Amino acid sequence: MARRSKFATPQDAEKWARMKGAPLRGSNIPITSATRGLVRFWLTASGIPSEVAVTLTLDQMSAAWHDTTGAALALLQTARDATPADIINPSPIITEQKDNPMPMQEPIIFDRPAPRPAQPLDQDARMKALLEILNPQTPALDEAAVLEIVARNMGATISAATTSATEQARLALADVLEEARAIVNGAPRVLRIEIKDRITPLAAAPRHPLFDALLTLVICGREPQGLPVMLVGPAGSGKTTACKHAAEALGLPFFTNGALTGAHELMGYKDAAGTYHSTPFRAAFEHGGVYLMDEMDRSDPSAVLSLNSALANGFAAFPDQPEPVQAHADFVPVVAANTYGRGADRLYIGANQLDASTLDRFAVLSWDYDEALERALAGDDAWTAYVQAARAAASDLKIRHVISPRATMGGAVMRRGGLPFDMVADSALWKGLDREQRERITAKIPDRIANRAQAPVIHAVAAE
Repeated sequence: MARRSKFATPQDAEKWARMKGAPLRGSNIPITSATRGLVRFWLTASGIPSEVAVTLTLDQMSAAWHDTTGAALALLQTARDATPADIINPSPIITEQKDNPMPMQEPIIFDRPAPRPAQPLDQDARMKALLEILNPQTPALDEAAVLEIVARNMGATISAATTSATEQARLALADVLEEARAIVNGAPRVLRIEIKDRITPLAAAPRHPLFDALLTLVICGREPQGLPVMLVGPAGSGKTTACKHAAEALGLPFFTNGALTGAHELMGYKDAAGTYHSTPFRAAFEHGGVYLMDEMDRSDPSAVLSLNSALANGFAAFPDQPEPVQAHADFVPVVAANTYGRGADRLYIGANQLDASTLDRFAVLSWDYDEALERALAGDDAWTAYVQAARAAASDLKIRHVISPRATMGGAVMRRGGLPFDMVADSALWKGLDREQRERITAKIPDRIANRAQAPVIHAVAAE
């Protein structure tokens, strides 16, 4: 039974969510794992049952939150109100589309009011409308593949006799949306990098949705008045990988350091014999390249101060020569951190507070988990859905436990190796988390997600 919202109106829920840190509606700032719980309260106040709201992905929540026309909410409500007839008598178009697919409609753009259907939509039309609302400006969807998913899930739903027909419809629709989003978001993209009339195409590959923004900020940071980039995101969100790919896109070498324990690890040093030992920063600063200072909020303040000085002046003094070295024209500095430089939090208790002059020197880009990319790379949809649901539950419960895509990737490998579910979960996901907190998290994971993940994994064995 759906729980009632604690807010009298959606406007009250929206106001409360904004006070707690949710982004401004219509700003298109993505909903993250930190603000997911706030948006769920708004969804339930807007008439979406809590058991439906808990199944939505971050992208779906972002689409609904930023759609000020109300079209996304209306279609989510339509999905919730599916009737038994929608299951027992699905539209015949579902079986006909494989041979004669319908042309894709134009995607719905959120900067203009979305059209509202004049007549009730049948099952396949409802699916098309939902996918377009929840996936604005995405690559074209393989409609035949989606309709095949619809038919398969509807067939499985009809055969299930343990729940009511209406509940079967809701669960089947959630499964369809989950698989269809994987088709859309997992589609590789081809990028074109244009710098001063030089065009560099990048091969199609799965990428973080903010990779384009990172490249743009990196390029802007190379201008005389530009700001270098500071990536802030949770552990395992792909910050280092993204910087490496940015270097490849710009045709520059890539250099990086982890947390620095002193300025000598940045500027180099002379040993007792007088031999100078260089550093990745020196190589990039003098000869060009993308340099990433990773874990800046864990680094010694003296190292951060030396970096500040070099970035501010455009030159730096190194121990092996008296004359300062000018920064190379192709020197591209980037820093990464788990926090915004305001000190430790409940997850990253070892983070240092950064000086205000340091924070003022960078353009900050929030880099959260990309759950669609995570799913595409893991290759195990059932396990990925379980890990992502556990991550959302831990965030809502404010449990101090990091659940990164490393748990997804590593766990998927273990499952393919034949390890049982409980052992995989203990090794890759829980990692010593106490039983009481583990039970609180698993209690919030929907049964359909848990059941799919715990089902035996079928391994293909080549015939001799």
